[in-house]
Amino acid sequence: MGTFHVTRAALPLMGRGGRILFTASTWGKMAEPLFSAYSASKHAVIGFMRSIARELGPQGIRVNAVCPGWIDSPALGETTASLAAATGQGQAVIVELAAASAALKEAMVASDLAATYLFLASPAAAHITGQALNVDRGEVML
Repeated sequence: MGTFHVTRAALPLMGRGGRILFTASTWGKMAEPLFSAYSASKHAVIGFMRSIARELGPQGIRVNAVCPGWIDSPALGETTASLAAATGQGQAVIVELAAASAALKEAMVASDLAATYLFLASPAAAHITGQALNVDRGEVML
């Protein structure tokens, strides 16, 4: 609901040509076991983004979402620990499985996303709206 309320509050302040960028997740594009509430919330962000992209397009406002994959962060440690506990596998195994699922093998950090947000906010993305762009080292290809 936070995404909805912040967007609703910001819209009266935006002029023609504005940009709205959301952060979703690759888990908003697939069904992830053991994380149904999180996955559902990210599906909702993507659906909301697509709907308002259509609504706001006539006003020249572009709306997109960035869908990060696994990012080396404290949250990753919490997620892998939770998955390890739920599956009975070691946390290192969970991390290895996640890394193996990506086409690009180097770890990603939060700052690796900055250029994507800057691009989507720039004139170079003038004809991009309603898109959920994966930044995930090739983990999810849809």
